[in-house]
Amino acid sequence: MHLRIFMIACLLLCGAAAMSQDLSSIPGVPRNGLIFIDSVESKNGMEGLDPTKIALIDIVKGSKLKEKYGPRGEDGVIFIETVPFARKRYTRMFGELSADYQQELKKEGSDSAFLYILDGAPIESNQAQMLAALERKNLDSIKVIPAAKLADVPGDHAGKRYGILITSKTN
Repeated sequence: MHLRIFMIACLLLCGAAAMSQDLSSIPGVPRNGLIFIDSVESKNGMEGLDPTKIALIDIVKGSKLKEKYGPRGEDGVIFIETVPFARKRYTRMFGELSADYQQELKKEGSDSAFLYILDGAPIESNQAQMLAALERKNLDSIKVIPAAKLADVPGDHAGKRYGILITSKTN
């Protein structure tokens, strides 16, 4: 999980530069790889994709891709998730792991009133990117705490009505 978070941080830092050039110029990225954006194969590569709207990029290589995608998958597959797509995925996952989370999300209509706290550290920037990197198999629990208990959490929590405590299995 930490490698995935590190990769996301690196991609965020060089994302704009990478998007302004051919993605295949980045070491380790397949030259003729298939590109999927929000689970849909892209016929135009990354053309028109705003780098600030990217939450996650997974680059996958291996022999099984050729079995799944035929010769087109031979060079690898690039999976890209946009922020809205990633948000839908992780809020659904958290809701499946915590009935309280699901209830508060439904009541609020979005997760904008939530302060996510991963293994004791508040996620204050790049929230969608950080949460998109989480995998269900690595999560131990999701708990909702009221705003009154956020006073113990460092940082500015203006406008946040709930804390979402995420505990990973590696913690």
